[in-house]
Amino acid sequence: MQDSTAVNTKMFLLDGSFVSGILPYTDYDTVAKHPLWGSNLLFTDEEAVVNGHKDYIKAGAEFLTTNTYQASIEGFQKYLNLNFDQSFQLIKKSVAICRRAIMEENSGRTVRIMGSVGPYGASLCDGSEYNGNYIGKIDLKTLYDWHKPRIQALVEAGVDVVLFETIPSVDEADVLLNILSEFPNQKACLSFSCKDSIHLSHGETFASAVEKFWSSDFKKQLIAIGVNCMDTKLITPLLTSVKTENVDFIAYPNGGGVWDAVKKCWDNTQKYQISVDDLNLWSKKGLKIFGGCCNTDATEISRFRNLIDNLPS
Repeated sequence: MQDSTAVNTKMFLLDGSFVSGILPYTDYDTVAKHPLWGSNLLFTDEEAVVNGHKDYIKAGAEFLTTNTYQASIEGFQKYLNLNFDQSFQLIKKSVAICRRAIMEENSGRTVRIMGSVGPYGASLCDGSEYNGNYIGKIDLKTLYDWHKPRIQALVEAGVDVVLFETIPSVDEADVLLNILSEFPNQKACLSFSCKDSIHLSHGETFASAVEKFWSSDFKKQLIAIGVNCMDTKLITPLLTSVKTENVDFIAYPNGGGVWDAVKKCWDNTQKYQISVDDLNLWSKKGLKIFGGCCNTDATEISRFRNLIDNLPS
């Protein structure tokens, strides 16, 4: 995907939660309660990762996300006892694993690879990606140095699109996109975490963030901008709040329920069922890439495939 206009003709389906997708092949604690949030499986259980990816391809996903949301050089050094080069290569391996899944599944469809780049706050394992409280406490050069090798590894491995996801603040997004500009031929999506129907997790408005990045030179490399890891009911007001014209959006909400940070599990007593009417409305607002975040598995992605296929032409 070298042309940002490639997303303008239809709505594309992204995969779902890595954790939910991998659970048929490993136990919950190995993934969701590990400090590396499942990226450790790149090192310890490649077959499980491949199988999780293949299930999403079977479900109809057109974008497959690398298992690198929580991956970092420092994290792999600390929790997997790897050196810098081994950690760098393991991040690159995530792309090769996606390619293997695509080849083995042989769906006959074009399936592109998105290289997941989560926020610095995720590595703190304290929910900081949902408030951005570390912004202002950590200098931007430190953020740059932490993110640069993980982005470089994904670019070198040949991802179609880099996916900056669950980003809580404009400042961190700015750091990420400045790193991206060092790889001028690389396309990317930028997706924020939001605390309500107007604001990013750190407090800036979503509308101002879209205006800042979609109306700047960064747009040359962005194929979509949007939100993830939030309540589905926030999508409509967030997209509607944007006054910037001709924005291509990406959105992939949580599957429902409320995350219990203490017990590290989901309370699924509250769920919203996404309908074709929802997707039709969001499509009119400019939504081009849709999928699922936490608590969304291959079964739900298959349902989304059916909804997208039944959108009015």
